[in-house]
Amino acid sequence: MAAMAAKKNIKQELLLQELIAAAERAAIEVRTEKLLREVGYHARSGGCRVRGQRLIIVDRDAPLRDQIEFLTEELAAEGVVPRAAPAPENSD
Repeated sequence: MAAMAAKKNIKQELLLQELIAAAERAAIEVRTEKLLREVGYHARSGGCRVRGQRLIIVDRDAPLRDQIEFLTEELAAEGVVPRAAPAPENSD
């Protein structure tokens, strides 16, 4: 069972790296950073422009599935990747 979870985790990690590479090919900088949280303040992943350059910051402490979903949506909005249909909960 642990081997299956590790294999799924590796697949998700590879998918995240592929999305980051696609962003870089489209001149979009992607940073995975630890977002600080304090009482009453909840930081989350987001995108912006800095000096005309598109920048996407991904919360590295978020679950891989959430990172992938967020980055896919951001890149789809930019036309870099197609907008994907939601994946089933138990997909491999």
